[in-house]
Amino acid sequence: MSKLNSILVAVDFSPCSVAAFRVAARFADCNRASLRAVHAVALPSFVPAPHPLFPFPLPTQADFVADAKTAWAVFAAAASTRSDVTCDIEVGNPPEIILQAAARAGADLLVLGSHSAIDAHKGIGPTAASCVQRAKMQVLLVREDHAGPFRSVVACLDFTDTSKLALQHAIRVAAQDSAALHVLHVYDDPWYGLGPPAGVKENMPDFKAQLNRGVEARLREFCAPWSHEINALKAEFHCLESEWRGGGYGHAIVRFVKERGCDMTVVGTRDRWNVRDMIFGSTAERVVRGAPCSILAVKPDLAA
Repeated sequence: MSKLNSILVAVDFSPCSVAAFRVAARFADCNRASLRAVHAVALPSFVPAPHPLFPFPLPTQADFVADAKTAWAVFAAAASTRSDVTCDIEVGNPPEIILQAAARAGADLLVLGSHSAIDAHKGIGPTAASCVQRAKMQVLLVREDHAGPFRSVVACLDFTDTSKLALQHAIRVAAQDSAALHVLHVYDDPWYGLGPPAGVKENMPDFKAQLNRGVEARLREFCAPWSHEINALKAEFHCLESEWRGGGYGHAIVRFVKERGCDMTVVGTRDRWNVRDMIFGSTAERVVRGAPCSILAVKPDLAA
């Protein structure tokens, strides 16, 4: 597993981005990676005309940038003991600014808070969602209430090449934070909620148990290349049957995370989400929006 070399953290000076900055700084220290911050000054798309009753000029773009530089100095002092991190203050659409900065920095990992101060009620804000959808690198969304090392990490696997990368990242985090590691696979109900045919019920009364054991055997075989690390971490394997009418894979993963109290979920995503995902929701999209913990969204290896 190659280590992280460059980390970019996006900050908006909210309490959630304080948590994100601290996680990014800790990851950079553990991996001896470079760390850089970026803040996007979002301005209105129009220039407001001064009201005749205002006896003073409206703030200019330079004023907003100056305020952001002052806010960064206060933020950095309060959020971390590191004094070597610089922050690029740029003006424009936040997702565009963040993604462009990550590309310029050649970042292996983009870290940001899951929401801003004004959209905490949404669970995940539009900037965070856009970055997960469009970023070419791994994206870590940090929840506002997260503090310190991660304690329980779940790797969500679906036997794809991307989930191999997800497993490797989960192993890395669990090892550096001495966290419990859960390896999870959610599989389909072969009878789509209708129950097995009479012949199967009669001849294989323990069909569900046998199916679960078979799926777990395949999961362990899939993870075999990393068996040394998995055994060292004493990882637990979990195979869950999705509820046909219960929301599919994504909801099963979210339910597992809640029941186990996991504070990080590692999930593989597509390079881009499509229109169908926007309407019906992909598994990754449901996990990102529904899991009450930090999310590490792992992108496909585009160089492979």
